[in-house]
Amino acid sequence: MNVKELLHKALSIILPLGMMMGGLCLTSCEETAEVDEFANWKARNTEFIDSIAAIAKANTDGKWMRILSFKLNDTDINGNPAEFDNEDYIYCQVLEKGTGSASPKFTDTVQVNYRGRLIPTLSFPEGKVFDQSYKGALNPATAVPSKFSVGGVIVGWSTALQKMTTGDLWRVYIPADLAYGSSKQTDIPAYSALIFDMNLVGFYPIGTPVPDL
Repeated sequence: MNVKELLHKALSIILPLGMMMGGLCLTSCEETAEVDEFANWKARNTEFIDSIAAIAKANTDGKWMRILSFKLNDTDINGNPAEFDNEDYIYCQVLEKGTGSASPKFTDTVQVNYRGRLIPTLSFPEGKVFDQSYKGALNPATAVPSKFSVGGVIVGWSTALQKMTTGDLWRVYIPADLAYGSSKQTDIPAYSALIFDMNLVGFYPIGTPVPDL
C-alpha cells in the first residue's frame, strides 16, 4: 500500500470520527444551555414583562387589564394622567368573570384559590410552579381556598385583589419589583417576575369571622 492509499485510508477514519466528536460537543453544549435555566435571569424576566405589557396594552381580545401598583397615584400634581414604567403595573388576563359587584379593601381578609409560576423556560414551557392551593385543574366547587389579608401579601397581589370581585379568575403577571425584587425566596430566584392564576372566592371586612370552606 503506497503513501497515497495510506493517507486516504487514514482520512476515511479520522473525518467521520471528528464529525462524531463535533456532534458530541454540540450536543453537550446544547445540554449545558438547557440545564442553565437561570442564566441572565434578571434581563429575561424584564423582557418577559415587557412582552406581556405590549399584549395587555393592545388588548385585542378585550380580556386584558393593566393595573398600576396601588402604592402609586395614577395622576400627577396637576391632575393629569401619569405614565409609569412597565415594572410599575401588573397585567391581568380575565379567564372567567365572577358574579360579584364589590372588591376587597386593603384591610379585608380574602379566600383565594391560586397557583404561582415562574416565567417559561426550556424545562418548564408553562413556567415552573412554586406554590399552589390546589392540584390539577381548578374546580372551585371542590378546591379549598387559602386565607390571606389583602395588606399582608406582595404588592402585586394586593393590587390585583383590590380590583377583583367574587368569582373572578384572573391570570396575573407581576413584575419582580411588585413581588420579591432582589430577594431570593425558597423556590423563587431573585429578580423573578411571577405568574399567578387567582380565583377570588370571597372577602370579609376586618372584624368579620371568616368561614371555613
